[in-house]
Amino acid sequence: MSSPVRTARRAAALAALALAGIGALAAPGPGPAAAAPRVLVLEVTGPITGGTAEYVEAGLLKAKAEGFDAIAFRLDTPGGMLDATREIVGKMLGSEVPVVVWVGPAAAQAASAGAFLTMAAGVAAMHPTSNIGAAHPVTGAGKDVAEEAGKDMAKKVENDTAAFARSIADARGRNADWAEKAVRQSVSVVAEEAVRLRVVDFTARDLPEALAAADGRKVKTGAGERVFRGKGAVLVPLEKTVRQQVLSLIANPNVLALLMLLGTLGIAIEFYHPGGIFPGAAGALLLFLGFLGMRVIPVNAGAVVLILVGVALLVAEGYVAAHGVAGLGGAACIVIGTLFFIDRASPDYHFDPAALSLSPWIVWPTPVALALLLGFMAWKIAGARRAPLQLGAAALVGAEGHALSDLGPGGGEAFVHGEYWQARSAAPIPKGARVRVSAVEGLTVTVVAAGENG
Repeated sequence: MSSPVRTARRAAALAALALAGIGALAAPGPGPAAAAPRVLVLEVTGPITGGTAEYVEAGLLKAKAEGFDAIAFRLDTPGGMLDATREIVGKMLGSEVPVVVWVGPAAAQAASAGAFLTMAAGVAAMHPTSNIGAAHPVTGAGKDVAEEAGKDMAKKVENDTAAFARSIADARGRNADWAEKAVRQSVSVVAEEAVRLRVVDFTARDLPEALAAADGRKVKTGAGERVFRGKGAVLVPLEKTVRQQVLSLIANPNVLALLMLLGTLGIAIEFYHPGGIFPGAAGALLLFLGFLGMRVIPVNAGAVVLILVGVALLVAEGYVAAHGVAGLGGAACIVIGTLFFIDRASPDYHFDPAALSLSPWIVWPTPVALALLLGFMAWKIAGARRAPLQLGAAALVGAEGHALSDLGPGGGEAFVHGEYWQARSAAPIPKGARVRVSAVEGLTVTVVAAGENG
């Protein structure tokens, strides 16, 4: 091969090596590792109330404003207010941030209104031991609403709620037929069955596992489909405000019953001892919180009236000669009112009837203790009213004091019953000695030395 050809080939090879080197230098190196997704976590437990709706709305706004990759609910609820549930569901369906609901921990439930929230999630998961459903409203005795509110009203409420359930399931591609059965037939299923029926997407033992299992899924949001990122997510909890915490606390039926009972006790004590101020003020505050709680969970108005009448009868026992009849009647009214405190027949609420109930430790011991305390106070007041009236001179006889000067038949001065009195005695009594009043004549007291008869 001629020298010019070899020289050209070498030049071409060198040029190729130079270009490869330049390309290697110009090629971008491996980029930084993608940041872990951030998920805002909300604890949605207990009854669904207006406070819950406020909490969820604040979470959705925060998740969008601060660029969170998703918002997740840890859900465990017996149900709640339909108005609040509709408000929450509407915001979940319109959220531009993917929404995940995990029903947990172990033995948790997404009952009644909670089933709607679970089905409204972009990703729905359940702990293997949890359950979902039971969305048909019943009365406190387990009977159909028609038996108390009438067939027309019952059918209207049922149809409206069933349509609401179907619309949520359709929007998320879930089993709309089952959603309707949950309302009309109050069906409830465990987690594995819920997955098989396409009510939820999968089971997971904790929230991080649920987020990891959903990683890479396409999720519908208010801004269109998004690929969900949840593997290795950083969980950021959202704390409730004081207002939301108070609303959650008084949504507990046991707490609400105690507020009503203790509030009436404070008012009753103020009646027994006017001017104490603190018992009355504390009772009024507790009753205010109780009446606020009555807007959070369904309370039987008749039961509240019975409790108030019972307290009024116990108070009356101390002022009228009822020989215990008023007291016994009052105690009975308080116990019966507590037994029927929760009103599950209300069409404005959607609770699992088995979950929303008063503890036996509230139903029996607390009203009985309250009745015994008020009864004892009534008995003491009645006894005081039957005692002879001790005023004026009659109250002074027998009172003890001390001599302010030497006392004798000629008179002197004594301090008795917190007052200064002109005093005389049959026998001499030295200044400073203890004396006891034996008689009162006008503004002069007759005294004897303390310890003497007379």
